[in-house]
Amino acid sequence: MYQPSVLIITVLLILLYELGYFFVMRQWMVSTFVSQDIRQDSSHQASLKKMYVLGMRFDVKILTISLGGLLIIALLFSYFLSHMAMGVAIAIGLVCLILNGIVIGNVYYFKTYQNHYDIFMFGLVDDDTKAVLKNILDDYPILRLILIVSLSAVVPAVFAYYAIDQQWFTLPSTAAQIVLTVVVVLLLALGMRGTIHSKPLGKGHSQVCQLGIINKMVPNGVTAMQWAFTDNKEQISFSPVSQEEGDDLLGKLGYADGFYQQTPVNKELVQAAPHVVVAIMESFGTNVLVFDDPIKNDLLGRLRPMLDKSFYFSRFCADCNGTAPTLANMFFHSPIQNISQSVAQKIALPETPFKVYKNKGYKTIFITAGNMMWRGLANYMPLQGVDEMYDQNDIIERFPEAKASISYWGIADEFAFALAETLLRESTQPLFISILSMSNHPPHEIPPNYVSKPLDVDCLLDRFGKNEQERTSALTTYQYANDSLGHFMQTIYDDEILGSKTIIAATGDHHFRGVSVEMPSELFLSKAVPFILYIPEQLQAILPIAFDSKTLGSHKDILPTLYHVSLSDARYWHACGRNLLAEHKNTSLAFAYNDSCWADEKGVVDFSTTPLTQYRWQDDSLLVSEVMPITPTEEAKIKAFQKFLYWQINYLVGKGEAQ
Repeated sequence: MYQPSVLIITVLLILLYELGYFFVMRQWMVSTFVSQDIRQDSSHQASLKKMYVLGMRFDVKILTISLGGLLIIALLFSYFLSHMAMGVAIAIGLVCLILNGIVIGNVYYFKTYQNHYDIFMFGLVDDDTKAVLKNILDDYPILRLILIVSLSAVVPAVFAYYAIDQQWFTLPSTAAQIVLTVVVVLLLALGMRGTIHSKPLGKGHSQVCQLGIINKMVPNGVTAMQWAFTDNKEQISFSPVSQEEGDDLLGKLGYADGFYQQTPVNKELVQAAPHVVVAIMESFGTNVLVFDDPIKNDLLGRLRPMLDKSFYFSRFCADCNGTAPTLANMFFHSPIQNISQSVAQKIALPETPFKVYKNKGYKTIFITAGNMMWRGLANYMPLQGVDEMYDQNDIIERFPEAKASISYWGIADEFAFALAETLLRESTQPLFISILSMSNHPPHEIPPNYVSKPLDVDCLLDRFGKNEQERTSALTTYQYANDSLGHFMQTIYDDEILGSKTIIAATGDHHFRGVSVEMPSELFLSKAVPFILYIPEQLQAILPIAFDSKTLGSHKDILPTLYHVSLSDARYWHACGRNLLAEHKNTSLAFAYNDSCWADEKGVVDFSTTPLTQYRWQDDSLLVSEVMPITPTEEAKIKAFQKFLYWQINYLVGKGEAQ
C-alpha cells in the first residue's frame, strides 16, 4: 500500500509539467499567428493578458479531468495493490502522449486552416484517407513531431515510475495525509469545473476581446477538439421544421417574397438554349491572386485574356472554407457538408440546381478530376438530378495520357476540361456541366510537359511554405490550374458554334490554405475567391444586364445569376442568393457570407467574437480598417440568415422523397 501523498504529489508535479507544455504550445501559436503589430500594441496588452489567464484555466480544466481522474483511480487501487508504479507510469505516459499530440497538432491545423480544431476536421476524416495521410506526410514534419511528443510523454512517465516505486513524497503523519488528500480533491473539483460562480468553464467563456485572432488563442487543442465534436454532433441531425419558421427568418432578413424566385420570360433565350458550365476550381483563392502581376508574377496564364471578355467579380467570397462544404452548399442547399453520407443520403431533395436545369430540358453532368466515390457522391448525385457523372477513371479511359498525371487526389485539370469540351461538342441538347478541379492541391504536382510562365516566389516569402521550392511548387500549380481553365474558355470562345451559346462560370471552392493572414485587416480577403462569368455577346444582346465591378457577393449568388442569364421562366429555390447582373438588384439579400464572416456595403463582421465585431471597409478594397458599431438589427439579420441555412436543409429533407 502506498501513502496517498506519493501518488498525489507525483501527479500534481506532472500536472504542472503539462501546464508548462501547454503554455509553450500557446506561446508558439501566439508568436506565429498573432502579428507583431498586435503583440506590441499597448491597446491589446490587457486582452493578451486575459487570453493567457483564460487559456491557462482551460488548460487546468483539461489536465485536472485527465490526470486528476487518473489520480483518483490510482488512489482507489493503492489500497489493494502493493506494486503499481509501472501501471501508473504507463497510464500517465499514454495520457500525456495523447494530450501533447493533440495540442501540438492544433498548431499545424491552425497553420493550414487559420483556426483551431473545428468542425472541418471531420471533413478530413470523411475524405480519401490515403490522400489525407499522404498530404500530412508531405506537408508536416511528422517524424520530428512524433519524436517531440514521444519524449514529452516519456519524461513524466519515467518520473512517475521512480517517484512511486521509490516513494519519494511521503509525509510523516496520517493527519497530513488526510489534509493533503481533502485539499487536493477539492482543488481538482474546482479545476474540473473551471469556475466558481457561473456554469462550468466552456465555449461561452472563451471571449476575451473584439479581436478574433486573440480569441482563437484561448482554447488548447484538446478543448478545441472537444468543441468540434459537440458542434459536429449537433450539425448532422435533421428535425421537422415549419414553413412559418422559414417565413419568419426571411422576414428578419428584410425579404418578404417567399422561398422561390422566377426568371423572366425570354423567348429569344429559349431559342438560344445556351450550354452552362460551372467550374469549381480547387483553392482558387484571392488571397494569392492579389499577388498576380502579368509581367513578373503571372498567376493567370491563358485565363488572363478571358478576364477581359468576362464579368469579373473580385469583391466575392466562398460561403464555406472547404471543398465538400462548398459543393453541399452550392448544389444541395446544405450547410451540412457530409449530407451525402448522413442519414439523409438516400433522400432526393425537391430543390437543387441540377433539377432546375433538368426541368428546363437540360442534361445535367458532373465532372471531377478526382474520384466519384469521394464523400459518396456517386450514389448521392443521381438522386439530386445529375444525369451523368465522370471521374478520373472515366477521363483516363477517354484520354489515356491523363494517367501519367495522376496523384493521390486526382488527375491534371486540363483533362477534366478536355472532357467537358468533348461533351459540349457531341451534345444535341443543352448541357449544364459542373466541373470540380483537383490540380491546385498538395502535393502541387503539374504535368511534366507544362512550361510555366514567369513567377515571383518571393511574393509569398514569410507568408507560405518552408522554403523556395515549396513556394515555387504552389505558385506553379496555381498558375497551371488557371491556365488550364483559360485554355478551355479560350477554346470554347474561338469555336464557331459553342462560342456563341456557351456560358462559363468559374470560382474557387475556397481560399488558398496555409497562407498567413494579417488580422483583422485581411478578414475578408482571407476567405475571398473570384467569380468569373463569361457570357457570349450574342446572349448579352438579348439579356437585361447591369454589371458593377464593385458588387459584393458570395457563392450563394452564383446559381441565381446563372438562372437569370440562361433560363426563361424558370422557378427556383433562391437560398437567399440574388442575380448579380440584375438591373434592379435586391438590396435585402445584398450581402456576402462565409462561415467566418459576413460582409455588406457597410463593412465586414467577424464571427469569431462575442458580441460580433464589425469593421469598416478600406475604400473599395478587400481590406478592412477600424472597428465600427453593429446595431441590434444588423446582428439579428446575421443570426437569422445563419438559422435559415439550417432551417432550409431541414425543410428540404423533410419535403424530400426517400429512395
